[in-house]
Amino acid sequence: MDANKGIPGFELFMLLFFTVGAVFAIISFSIYRNSRNLIENGVETKGIVIDLHRLKPREYPLAPSIRYFKKDGTEHIFHSSEARNPPEYQIGEEVTLYYDPNDPNNVHLKGNFFFVYVFAGMGAVFWLFSIWYVGSAIKAIFHWLFG
Repeated sequence: MDANKGIPGFELFMLLFFTVGAVFAIISFSIYRNSRNLIENGVETKGIVIDLHRLKPREYPLAPSIRYFKKDGTEHIFHSSEARNPPEYQIGEEVTLYYDPNDPNNVHLKGNFFFVYVFAGMGAVFWLFSIWYVGSAIKAIFHWLFG
């Protein structure tokens, strides 16, 4: 490293911003891929929303608890971790879901790609503010490191 040159702070920040966007995009794609895999290879069934629960005390977003019967006839209750305000589901509503026969807690509610959209959106925002600087940032950091 050349001691006369300062640390390329802006370039490091832009590269970090771009990397965070890439991580969010990878998380979004991973959630989507896992959901698609469950839809294609899991068991489709109907369930009934039996309750709406809070994920944290005194917070309003509500997540559904769904009762469904596995293929062998045993009852199972799935407590979703995706809460919304207002709630997406109502008590007594019938929903279609897919579950993994080897892990009945691994459930995907039909049409529910909320986390995919959230992480993809966050990744897009990070990329939007950093994509224009990535090439020049890599070049500046490379010159700073290796002269």
